[in-house]
Amino acid sequence: MLRENLDFIATLFFEAGITHWAVSPGSRNAPIVASFLRHGQFTLHSFPDERAAAFAALGMSLSNQYPAGVICTSGTAAINLYPAVCEAYYQRTPLIVITADRPSDLIDQWDGQTIHQEHLFEPHCLDFFAIEGHSIDQISLQNTIYSAVETSLFPINGPVHINLSLEDPIYDGLNKPFFNTPPSKPFVFKHKTPEPVKAELILETIPESFSKILVIVGQHDPSQSLSESLSLLQHKIPVLTDICSHQIEYGIENWDLALSSNDFEETLIPEIIVTVGMATISKPLKTILRKYKPKHIHVCDAGAVGDPFQTKPMVLNHHDADFLTALYLHSQENLNFLDQWRKFGDKANLQKLTGHYLAEFELVQTMMTLPGEPPVLHFGNSMSIRYASWVGQSMSQIFCNRGTSGIDGSLSTAVGFALANPNKQNICILGDISFLYDSNGMWTNHFPQNLKIIIINNGGGQIFNWINGPSVEPKLKPFIETPQSYQFADLCKFFQLSHIALNQPLSADKLKEIINSNVQCIEFISK
Repeated sequence: MLRENLDFIATLFFEAGITHWAVSPGSRNAPIVASFLRHGQFTLHSFPDERAAAFAALGMSLSNQYPAGVICTSGTAAINLYPAVCEAYYQRTPLIVITADRPSDLIDQWDGQTIHQEHLFEPHCLDFFAIEGHSIDQISLQNTIYSAVETSLFPINGPVHINLSLEDPIYDGLNKPFFNTPPSKPFVFKHKTPEPVKAELILETIPESFSKILVIVGQHDPSQSLSESLSLLQHKIPVLTDICSHQIEYGIENWDLALSSNDFEETLIPEIIVTVGMATISKPLKTILRKYKPKHIHVCDAGAVGDPFQTKPMVLNHHDADFLTALYLHSQENLNFLDQWRKFGDKANLQKLTGHYLAEFELVQTMMTLPGEPPVLHFGNSMSIRYASWVGQSMSQIFCNRGTSGIDGSLSTAVGFALANPNKQNICILGDISFLYDSNGMWTNHFPQNLKIIIINNGGGQIFNWINGPSVEPKLKPFIETPQSYQFADLCKFFQLSHIALNQPLSADKLKEIINSNVQCIEFISK
């Protein structure tokens, strides 16, 4: 591909505002990276591990609520991006994925680092764009790049894949000045606004005979308009807000802990549920709603809708904040039902949490309620985010990769988020296995100084001791729980990060003191 075209691609991405990129090393992708460097207005971060790079780019996108990108070389390097692509797809996070490639006529010819890269990430990306050959004109390039960015943002957010084939000699023209060719038109993104919600819609979909309405807010991007709607609605209708909804202050307090620790009261069964957002973490909530199967309305702008409660939801394509405001204005008031849910939340207790589970819960609780300016909190799967869900209330923004709920990438995502948001304190709280599995997230040219890592070291994947089933067959334990006896001072030292080990919970003030110190990795040993 001509050097002018590679430089034009950089110009187009800058015009579209895609300025944060995670880059992995390689030869085939080097000319692409060179154009970004020669342009001079991009923020590039090196991550030698492609899997960590892709999750870091995901974190950058989450930080700005706008696409970031990842660039890698050809061959199996590209496959390592797939876990983050899946997470972005199911979490509905915009992400630009560029894979460098060799010419198509070299595929299956025993040529190194050459595999079938076209459509590699389907069906887990929103679209695929191929750019190949010296002859491609700049108008086609412009249309392709702009279309890729638009697709990542509309009608739903998600990942897009651009496969860029480069022929040898790939380093031609690197010594020439940057070819600054202006686009023929500016990048303008227009998001279609759904129809307004009228009173008639509420009266049609929620019959007057239904007085027990329950609103559930699943995983959701931060939304000021949704916050404003829920601030009104919470005084009229019980609202259950997922820990990853960015709306937890408007929900019934301690509802998930109450469902996990108490017998469910049938007076709390809703006649109808209204859901917005995506997945919910609470397994007891899923179990209850699958059993009683209330009428279900799901509200979203666009996109496919899952059925986690097995209730066959009626889908209404409206702005969720508009619908909930209309629900507040035009639905019946049942303060008795609201009061029952509030009292149920007040009954939440920690009886099932004993030993290290209780100590770990208390650590998470302290972190979520630290005095002063609240940090951004990033949680790993699986027990870490469950502890957070049981705590419930916090003034912090809370993130967790709950699109596919894998443990891979928890740390790398937090690293990327912190890199793109350097003026905000970030804290990543995750288990020992998640930390080990994603430790290459610390392998980057500039580890963010505004990120602290808290490792809950309890000797293995304790989620398998919490859930029913795995303990039935003791021989399974070494293979699924992954028991380990490591401590992580040396691993942190290897990545040149300072470390401290704690053997007991600390007061909020003492923990705050450590968080404000120069220590970067805090290992809480709860074995």
